[in-house]
Amino acid sequence: MNANNKGLGQGQGQDNSDQLALQAAELAVLGEIVSTLGDTISTISALLALEAERQEINNDKKDKQDNKKMQKQIDYLTTELEKLKYQVNKQKPRK
Repeated sequence: MNANNKGLGQGQGQDNSDQLALQAAELAVLGEIVSTLGDTISTISALLALEAERQEINNDKKDKQDNKKMQKQIDYLTTELEKLKYQVNKQKPRK
């Protein structure tokens, strides 16, 4: 009877050991999945930051171009105003 009990005891110990090894492997797989998900989120975040930086650079370029156009318009209007002032002063009767 002792021999049978020992045999059963060892079999159960092996089953428990196999079950623990299986659980450990499952947890390792789950950990890798979570890690991969975290890496994916980090990569997406980096891509979004890169895209935001590109848009900011493009907006800065557009703003500079718009500022140049506005400066040209201001210069043109200033010149026209000076011409008008000259014409008005020229036409004033002198006392």
